[in-house]
Amino acid sequence: MRKDIAAILEFDAIRDRVKDQARTVRGKALLDQLRFVPKAELATELGRLDEMIVYMERYGAFAIASSQDVSPYFEIAAKGAALTASEINDVGEDIRTVKRITAAFKTHQVQFLTLQSLFSKLVALDDLLKEIDRIIDRDLSIKDQASHELTRIRRKKKSLEQKITSEMDKLLSHYDPYLADKQAVIRNGHLVLPVLTQEKNRVEGIIHAMSDTGYTTFIEPTALVLLHNELYVLTIDEDQEIHRILTELTAKVLTKEADIVANNEMIGYIDFVSAKARYAIDTKSHVGHLSETPLIDLPKARHPLIDPTKVVANTFTLGPDGHIVVITGPNAGGKTVALKTIGLLVYMHQCGLAILTSKPATLSFFDNIYADIGDSQSLLDNLSTFAGHVSNLAKMAEAVTSNDLVLIDELGTGTDPEEGEALAVSLIRHFAEKKPFVVVSSHFAMLKQLGFTTKGIKNASMRFDETTLRPTYEFIPDIPGRSYGLLMARRYDMDAKIIAAAETIIKEKGTTAKQLLDELQQQLHAQQELRQTMEEEKRQLQDRQARLEKEYAKVAETTEAMRQEALKERQRIIYEAEKQAQDAISALANPALKLHEAIAIKHELGLEDEEPPEIIDEPLAMGDYAYIEALEVRGRVIGVTKKEATIVGDDGKTFKAKWNALKKIAPPVPKVEKKVAMIGKTIRAVGLELNLIGQRVDEALINLDQYMDGVISGNLKRVRIIHGLGTGALRRAVHEYLKAKPYVESFRLGESGEGGAGATVVSIK
Repeated sequence: MRKDIAAILEFDAIRDRVKDQARTVRGKALLDQLRFVPKAELATELGRLDEMIVYMERYGAFAIASSQDVSPYFEIAAKGAALTASEINDVGEDIRTVKRITAAFKTHQVQFLTLQSLFSKLVALDDLLKEIDRIIDRDLSIKDQASHELTRIRRKKKSLEQKITSEMDKLLSHYDPYLADKQAVIRNGHLVLPVLTQEKNRVEGIIHAMSDTGYTTFIEPTALVLLHNELYVLTIDEDQEIHRILTELTAKVLTKEADIVANNEMIGYIDFVSAKARYAIDTKSHVGHLSETPLIDLPKARHPLIDPTKVVANTFTLGPDGHIVVITGPNAGGKTVALKTIGLLVYMHQCGLAILTSKPATLSFFDNIYADIGDSQSLLDNLSTFAGHVSNLAKMAEAVTSNDLVLIDELGTGTDPEEGEALAVSLIRHFAEKKPFVVVSSHFAMLKQLGFTTKGIKNASMRFDETTLRPTYEFIPDIPGRSYGLLMARRYDMDAKIIAAAETIIKEKGTTAKQLLDELQQQLHAQQELRQTMEEEKRQLQDRQARLEKEYAKVAETTEAMRQEALKERQRIIYEAEKQAQDAISALANPALKLHEAIAIKHELGLEDEEPPEIIDEPLAMGDYAYIEALEVRGRVIGVTKKEATIVGDDGKTFKAKWNALKKIAPPVPKVEKKVAMIGKTIRAVGLELNLIGQRVDEALINLDQYMDGVISGNLKRVRIIHGLGTGALRRAVHEYLKAKPYVESFRLGESGEGGAGATVVSIK
């Protein structure tokens, strides 16, 4: 039955598309045999596929060569025959594939435990591969070094071939006047002279052939006959030695037969899973979940054989409270496509394939899928369309169980409408008792009524645009559909009298139930649209709330990180300032402290008194240093006009002042030892060098980072980092740190007097 179902649902087309993704002979064979996976194995198979999809999306596909089926090779070898170089190379290719796969998977295996159970079965055969590569070249020839005897034979052959070529060159020159061409040619495996036929008696040798025109006779000179015979013997020896080498290598391959065949089968299976994963990635399909309770949940499902730009996504849901769905509506509205979409996706899922839904579907396992879709006429069995239809239904009714899925298109058609409708109602009630999952399309009003009155049966329809009278192919659950027969007739300009007569006939037959059904349908349709609108608004509100919560959490996280960083920086600054002050106080309390040392300490801390500069009684000019007494500002003149000058202060600020407010002063004396950087209200002294000798690399980098902060804040332009010689690890760490800093203009090892290779001199931008 499944073969028929596969044809009805067009599963073969899906299988061919997946097969196109396979690389190996065994992988393609497994896809040719693709069928329902046993229930006990389906969850594992789907899990492997899901992990393979994730792996390939993150890290790419495994490098699997076009592996051949090696089983027949061992049947040949078991009979005592030697394998060919090509066959042995196929074995080698599998071993290389195993090496590539295991190497690629090794670093990621903890993330993919289901796949790991597969790859752990692969066996490394490095020693055998080494032997194969020693003997067989990439062009499938046997390497000269395969054996000492082969090396000797080929060396002798090469020497003999050179001798033959040299001798032929002499003969070409000697017989030049009698030749039809100036080059020797090969005939019957021998090097021969192309001699003019009328001059053939002038060349001593063996005639091998004559040209079609008779103009040229091909003669092997007597001088080359013995050489050719010797070459022929060497060629036979070479073939025999190659056969001996391949026989020995075949014996070594046979010792690993079990591992080789197991690897070959596993490579094929990995390729099989990879092909399914490629198909899933290409089609944006998802691996479904297996439900232990009866359920079909296909969210926004699409038929995989319909043009992706045209297919309409629909959500299909069946469960114990609605295990039978009756789809009604106009012809050409998409009912058949809906049936096939449900059937095909369930079939694919149970074959271990990903399916085309917006997110992972949830499906229970069905023992059988029964379908009656399309023309059931059989010429061989002499059955009419209706007879074939009824024959299928009869088999379903007898065989179906609660673990089956049934798909029926246009139930009860092809016979008298009243009898067909009665048969359809009776069959649906039969299915309601046996409780399989059933999806049926129909036009019968009584089936619509069952959807309102019978437990487990639900109505559904395909939306139809009454304005344009065109189907939208959108599936609408819980609402039965209309056939729109008279409306369509009116749209296509059928005679109004005919339409009016049809309406009269309907009224005469009594249509109270139909009118009530239509009114109920309209009310349900309005409620459905209202519910969809409310659900959409609810979804939008939930999405907005989720985004706001995510943004709030991100802001809170950033704020907390900034607060912690600021707190750490504040504590560091306070600690350094306190330590600096404590060291200075301790030094000043030393009774042995000299006067100039105390002055230097006060200078470092910025505690010395600021004396007014000495005024120079000379005219000011561009570039001179000036003092604005009223502002107590000093700076260099960077701009002049007739009435005023512009100066830039020590802090970088610019001022303008009239000439009579400016006094010339001497340039400031550069501080050669240290500069003082202000950070908030804390003073931090920064030296012109930093000694890291004796520190660990991680400790030294922390101190270097803090020191460079002070260098930048203090506007130092050139400093020295002392790291010593040692192993060089500290020097390399310092240089890597400096390379990454944008404010470092350049750095170099110290010269003589600067610490040499034990120090690095840094220039700051």
